[in-house]
Amino acid sequence: MSAEQQAIERLKGGDGSALKWLMEQYGNDILRTAALLLKDHHLAEDVSQEVFITAFQKIKQYRGDGSLRGWLLQMTINRCRSKMRLASWKRLLFRAETGEEMSVHNMMFKAPSDTGVEQWLLASSLRESIEVMPFKYREVIVLYYYQELTIKEIAQVLGEPESTIKSKLLRGRRQLRQQLEEGDWQDETRA
Repeated sequence: MSAEQQAIERLKGGDGSALKWLMEQYGNDILRTAALLLKDHHLAEDVSQEVFITAFQKIKQYRGDGSLRGWLLQMTINRCRSKMRLASWKRLLFRAETGEEMSVHNMMFKAPSDTGVEQWLLASSLRESIEVMPFKYREVIVLYYYQELTIKEIAQVLGEPESTIKSKLLRGRRQLRQQLEEGDWQDETRA
């Protein structure tokens, strides 16, 4: 029995220490996904906590059809969608970021070293372009590139046909490329 299967059985038995294992295994993935989708670190932390509490409470509903990681990511996306429907986006979009507040950009990447400045700037430009994409494309791009899920896994997580996921990924890539080209971003690997 794998460590994950053992943790699932312990969770089903109400063992709180298994929840700690679950958070250590998947916490970064859940937080990163929520932060990229919501564009707000504090909301992302709330979503992460809610996901793990819900997972602990509803672990008996996990049938094992897909991966545990996929199940958690599906809950994360559903929570993000819910937050987006309920939150006042005007307040979030126009709020001035204070010096002590940690932005999604700072959370995702450390400050650049002298040798990595160019790579860091390119990654920042890419993240900023992803953040302004419509949610339906952003969620597919994040799951595919940041979480490295396959099209089939994304289809399971989002509950949509694989053809829809492929279409969203294609449209999202086109939009992302257009945004990056408009911002004078050059892909040196294509040159």
